[in-house]
Amino acid sequence: MSQSIKQIKNRIRSVENTKKVTGAMQMISVVKLNRIEDQLFALRPYALRLENLMHNLAGFSDKAVSEYFNKRNSDSDTVLCLITSDNGLCGMYNQNVIRLAEEFLLKNREKKVKLIVVGQRGLSYFRARHVEIYSSYIGLNAKFTQNFCDKITAELSQLFLSGKVASVYLAYTYFENSLVQKATLQRLLSIEPKKVKPEEYIAEPDLKSILMDLIPKYLLIKMRLVFLEAFTSEHAARTVSMKTATDNARELLEGLVLLRNKVRQAGITQDILEITSSVEALKG
Repeated sequence: MSQSIKQIKNRIRSVENTKKVTGAMQMISVVKLNRIEDQLFALRPYALRLENLMHNLAGFSDKAVSEYFNKRNSDSDTVLCLITSDNGLCGMYNQNVIRLAEEFLLKNREKKVKLIVVGQRGLSYFRARHVEIYSSYIGLNAKFTQNFCDKITAELSQLFLSGKVASVYLAYTYFENSLVQKATLQRLLSIEPKKVKPEEYIAEPDLKSILMDLIPKYLLIKMRLVFLEAFTSEHAARTVSMKTATDNARELLEGLVLLRNKVRQAGITQDILEITSSVEALKG
């Protein structure tokens, strides 16, 4: 009986330690989420306005032609940039976006897809399945930096403008709110013309020159927004995952404490019965 109590106490101690760790990780994730969430919400309206401006200028005149809008041969190579996390403990965050990437690779199995992976989880997953990876970036740990985003943008743009690939796609997680994040597949290049509310502009020196300056800036902002969406989603997913783990540990602790008390009570009752039986035997 004493051995059973000892085992239960060891389990209680282990669960308590786990609860402390998950609780600390939850608080850290909340702080990181609040910090990066402010950056995301600040950039979203600017990125949307910049995108609308670009499409307005592109549709303002047939003469406003840019190589970024030119569609290439659909049978040519394609780039898929996949954004995952470097670490785990974030629920279904990685599984959902990896599943989306797998579906894209299956759908485009007749083409040669150049896979660019951001994050150790995605890299390990596809490397274990012998999928060819064009390039990879790890060690960010969901820390947003403009320099890194601009470096990725430059690589993707160079692949497209050089004619090595016909299109560039992004697989990342869109942040809706702290509880809902959605795995998203989006085409970055070539840019798809979009109808927006028409506005008139006076362009100097000309629309094409303005577009040639504006589109690279749009791509930089777009990629920064994508990474902010992905990293914010990661912190939100980890916050929810750690909160769930902490709540489960608390419930498990309550059950173990109750079990310990029952075992202890049963042991005391057994000892009393043995003493009473011994007394009766001595009398008899």
